[in-house]
Amino acid sequence: MSELPTDQLAAQLRGELLVPDGPGYQDARRVYNAAINRRPALIVRCRGVADVVRSVRFAAEHSLPVAVRGGGHSVAGHGTCDGGLLVDLSGMRDVRVDPEARTVRVAGGATLGDLDAGTQLFGLATPTGQVSMTGIAGLTLNGGMGMLQRRYGLTCDNLLSADVVTADGSIVTAGADSHPELFWALRGGGGNFGVVTSFEFRCHPVGPTVLAGMVAWPVDKAPEVLAFLRDYIVDAPEELSADALFMFAPPLDVIPQEYQGTRLIGIFLRYVGADLDPEVVRPIREFGTPVLDFVYPMPYVAVQQMLDPLNPNGNLHYWTGEYLAELGDKQIELLSMFGASLPDPHSIIEVIPFNAAVTRVAPDATAFSHRQDSWLIHILGQWPDPADSHRCRTWVKRAGADLRAIGSGDTYLNLVTDEEVDRVDTVWNKTRMRRLAKVKAQYDPGNMFRFNHNIKPADDADKDAAADADTRRERRR
Repeated sequence: MSELPTDQLAAQLRGELLVPDGPGYQDARRVYNAAINRRPALIVRCRGVADVVRSVRFAAEHSLPVAVRGGGHSVAGHGTCDGGLLVDLSGMRDVRVDPEARTVRVAGGATLGDLDAGTQLFGLATPTGQVSMTGIAGLTLNGGMGMLQRRYGLTCDNLLSADVVTADGSIVTAGADSHPELFWALRGGGGNFGVVTSFEFRCHPVGPTVLAGMVAWPVDKAPEVLAFLRDYIVDAPEELSADALFMFAPPLDVIPQEYQGTRLIGIFLRYVGADLDPEVVRPIREFGTPVLDFVYPMPYVAVQQMLDPLNPNGNLHYWTGEYLAELGDKQIELLSMFGASLPDPHSIIEVIPFNAAVTRVAPDATAFSHRQDSWLIHILGQWPDPADSHRCRTWVKRAGADLRAIGSGDTYLNLVTDEEVDRVDTVWNKTRMRRLAKVKAQYDPGNMFRFNHNIKPADDADKDAAADADTRRERRR
């Protein structure tokens, strides 16, 4: 650090340069997951694209690896690093909507809440995730599942172009007609290829009022609820998204006192049809005997924030995710068992139908390749007390392993930690990985951007593959 000409870099920036033991550094290095404790050599709080370019060029000149932070919400801690330069985009949150073209341009540090606030002024929305503090960048680059996916697909399916600062400090715009291979790779290939300073998305007419909320039952009713959701969602209109949640009941007056603080199985629903017809969701509300029925017409921006209280900053996290090809008796039994044993009041299991619009995109159209009808299971271990870390992590690992044994082997990378790096090859398979590695070699040949679910440049990937083949041959001998 003492040998780096930090004064020269600081003089070129409009934003702040933060160094260890300097003012603001400790706060700036913190991320959403309190289990992540890393110390970048430098943190640049960028105020514009020029700051990003100068930071990347400085890193290249001094052989520093680069981490990129958008919303800082990565459970794996990809928005920080040890010993590298952290490009912090959190000050770049501009949102510009073109209501006639139904598009929106959003800066790389914006959150889902920022995006929704801008688009909803015009009764528009882009499909995004389910927690408003999430950064749009990390969500998009790994796919982007969430609120509107059954009707409008993934976030990356609605990406029209992206401005990217590459490893040599160049600025390129990737789209269907410009840098098309990079554009393909950005839609599901993660943060491997550069710093995306802005995204252009397609928008759709949504809201401003939608029909949404939660219906919940005691956790011992989970097998019946999951079987009901499995059968119901097949023919449900695509304007309706409905995910099952295992969670602890919050202390709300609308929940009978005897169920407050107990484990529940709920269905979190969002209906964005223009008619807001309550008949569409009546079968959910009338199934069994719910202990919570909180479904109303409400602003879409409020729906986007409904799960925020369940996912506050500062907790410790350990997550995993699995795709299940079906939700049969065996899968339901296993999910119900783990849902009934949530290890902490903050932990959650989400059961997400993966069908409709997301499965109509060709598997080779984007780097995000999982396009089969299935169920995505999100195991979210979350707890505030470090003393509970071993117990909660053990629960997540066991649940993940048991589900993997009956699942497809595929996962959604926004849900997994760096301990599961072996899953990268499974997600992208050999053919897709070779294509991604070629894109990586073109735009980041030195693997400067490696604090992610990493894809090595083609030459390095080929060398690793050859070494693995040699190892296998030696073992056979």
